[in-house]
Amino acid sequence: MAYYPPSALIPIYALFLSIGIILTTLRIFIRFYHNIAPNQYRNSFSLDDFFILIGLIVVSTCTAIQFYNITHGTAGGAVSNATKKEAIIVEWKVEYAMMAIEKVAFGAIKLSLLFYYNRIFWSYQSFNKINNMLISLVALWTVAFVLADLLLCGKDIELNFALDQTVSQEKCGDKGMVLVMFAATSVLTDVLVVGLPLPYIRKLKLERRKKRAVYFVFLLGGISTLAGLLRLIFLCVAYQLGRLKRDYRAPPEAKTPRVLQAIQPTFWVMMEMLIGLWAANL
Repeated sequence: MAYYPPSALIPIYALFLSIGIILTTLRIFIRFYHNIAPNQYRNSFSLDDFFILIGLIVVSTCTAIQFYNITHGTAGGAVSNATKKEAIIVEWKVEYAMMAIEKVAFGAIKLSLLFYYNRIFWSYQSFNKINNMLISLVALWTVAFVLADLLLCGKDIELNFALDQTVSQEKCGDKGMVLVMFAATSVLTDVLVVGLPLPYIRKLKLERRKKRAVYFVFLLGGISTLAGLLRLIFLCVAYQLGRLKRDYRAPPEAKTPRVLQAIQPTFWVMMEMLIGLWAANL
């Protein structure tokens, strides 16, 4: 049973990215409009807008990469003995590229939200101290995992996408453990970023309608976190079964655990990024 048919993935990714582009465009337009208006300095273009633009660029790049993987690779599915050699190489290259640049997208989106919090809660000193600590933590977290992914095979980068991965399995770092650790810490930082302002929202003097709109934004953040949690569940199960080893070959569908059939990590990492992009723009 195909839970994630390629014919469905392309329109889903395209639709979600289009909404993200529209939301980001509207956001930047409003920022520049206020930037030229008098007495609107708090709404001028700032670091939160800069990071959301980086996030949009990287998420768009990831989407384009996945389009290529869907048409030329395995569409994010596991490599099996029946997979063509050309598709295997495409899958390895896509996986290596995604592992590195997706971290930039996640980091940029989270930093955009954190810097945006400074606009809203600038008068709360206790909040700002915690928020600034989170900004530093997320920045270091992003850089650490980007470097970890890029240097998994040291200087021998070509080992990451060699057709025969048996040599890579021996000489490179534990890719599966890096994936699990990133997924776990991504969910943790999501909870911290989304949960930090919730106690302070009640203190804001907003109309009930506007407060509901604010809570809706955090609901989207929660949905993005849920997507990350599903990916984490997949990775934890897959790691125990050896699914994340470089030389892994998928068994027949009948022998694959149902959880590994029902959750495709590539799809959910894309959903986590795209919905996170929406939330950071609202």
